[in-house]
Amino acid sequence: MNEPFDTLGDAERLLAESEQTPSSARPAAVAALRALLYEWGVTPRADSVVALLEQAAETDDSLLHFRAEAAVLDRFGDEPDAADRARIFVDATRARLANI
Repeated sequence: MNEPFDTLGDAERLLAESEQTPSSARPAAVAALRALLYEWGVTPRADSVVALLEQAAETDDSLLHFRAEAAVLDRFGDEPDAADRARIFVDATRARLANI
């Protein structure tokens, strides 16, 4: 099993679902950040988008640029624009996994 890519696959599926069901956006962002941490050999320590983002930023501090979006997803994960916010995390993970 390739946990980072399997978890990213889950994130992509949830992201697609979030276009119709915004409540799937937050789990998509969480799965994307978990995939990134798994790829780096780090065990995720949290369940919130903000906490996972901060953990990932210990390796790549450029991710902190997305802290505001993470906070909105944690607080308002079922808003109509949630899919756009989750896409930020899925795309960031894809980009980093492609460069590894």
